[in-house]
Amino acid sequence: MNIKTGLHKGELWAFVLLVMISFFIFSDQNLMAPNLTQIANDFGFDALQKDIKLGGDISLAFWILGGIVTLGIGYLTDLISRKKLFIIIILLGATASVLTGLVQNYPQFFWCRALTGISIGGALPLTYSLIGDYFSSKNRGLSASFIVFAQGLGVAAGQLAAGFIGPTMGWRLPFIIFGIPNFLLVLLFWLTIKEPQRGRSEAALKSLIESGHAYIARINWAEYKDLFKNKTNILMFLHAIPGSVPWGVFFIYLNDFLSQQKGFSIETATIFVMIIGIGTLLGGLLGGFIGDRLHNYKPWLQPLFCGIAVIASVVPTLVMLNYPPQFGVSHPEYIGLAILGLLTGIIANFTAPNAIAILLNVNAPEARGSVLSLFNLVNDLGKGLGPWVVAMLIVSFQRQQAFEIATLFWVICGLILLFTALTYGKDETRLSQSMQEKAHKLEAAGT
Repeated sequence: MNIKTGLHKGELWAFVLLVMISFFIFSDQNLMAPNLTQIANDFGFDALQKDIKLGGDISLAFWILGGIVTLGIGYLTDLISRKKLFIIIILLGATASVLTGLVQNYPQFFWCRALTGISIGGALPLTYSLIGDYFSSKNRGLSASFIVFAQGLGVAAGQLAAGFIGPTMGWRLPFIIFGIPNFLLVLLFWLTIKEPQRGRSEAALKSLIESGHAYIARINWAEYKDLFKNKTNILMFLHAIPGSVPWGVFFIYLNDFLSQQKGFSIETATIFVMIIGIGTLLGGLLGGFIGDRLHNYKPWLQPLFCGIAVIASVVPTLVMLNYPPQFGVSHPEYIGLAILGLLTGIIANFTAPNAIAILLNVNAPEARGSVLSLFNLVNDLGKGLGPWVVAMLIVSFQRQQAFEIATLFWVICGLILLFTALTYGKDETRLSQSMQEKAHKLEAAGT
């Protein structure tokens, strides 16, 4: 697909800005990881406190508190101006990121990270609600993959920069560096972007909206409850919790694990984690492309593809975690670990853009912000509980064993996605019929 297809010049610029803003808001996500030990020393924590407070407690605040608050943001997404709400949410995240680099104690650090989590969580339903109105069901997988690509690139770039800046210039500076750009980007968004009309990309409504009709449907409590009657929605919610656990572990602990338990330098460990990030970028783009092609042939093939990929990603991950330690080795072996990390990132992230596309394709325009905020909540629940559960396991077991247990959550995730293949086509057809009915009513009301 050519990303310009179906977009006017102004809409293409809006999409580019969404990609850029996504990059910087997500670049903050893993700025802690390369310098976890340095942050712990700064706050006077011992090794166990480092894992519990910086790994477990911060993750709970960042992901779960943020996810809960963004339920309300998702509901508002379907009621009020998405442009204004988006600007507020991004400004909150940029401010919290900069302030993180200026904190004087752990409580201040804790709440700045929580506010950043709220911003990231709130940005997701808003971004994808806008994507749902810019692109049709034929291209939503690939368009979502560009957003996923920007998010992953931001995570990788932020973590790489923190890994190289932190040891020499301190852990605080990266938070300031990556927090500032979104102030400028949000200003551009405010001055240059016009919010798309809801429903404009739906086949049943497109011609009516272009002829001047307005699609005024908005979410209400009855329709909100109906989201839980959609079987595809429920399965997508369920798959997100176990599916997020390994990611939450990787991006909190893996950098420190490779340096402390495997004998690599902080810089080298950071590069390895960045390689996984590069894999997720490639996997997101490739997964969105493949997912769209499979969906346009047979919709049920899209979740089937995702389920198989997630289960398959367990193998290279376990091999990577059991890679031989390199303490005292004059010429450490890097290539094998790099290949395993790249492979893990690619295969495991095939699902990310397709999960968004699947939810967009089975929910009406006026409900997409709400359903995506619910999805974000369960996704964040997995990311928050993952490091926290592992932190509890570390108390009784070794780090490596805890990571291996977390990796097996992908098997559960994959099985749920396989079941989604049984419901997806039916729910998408049901939505199409519903939109046809709404189009007839809209046309009749305008005559």
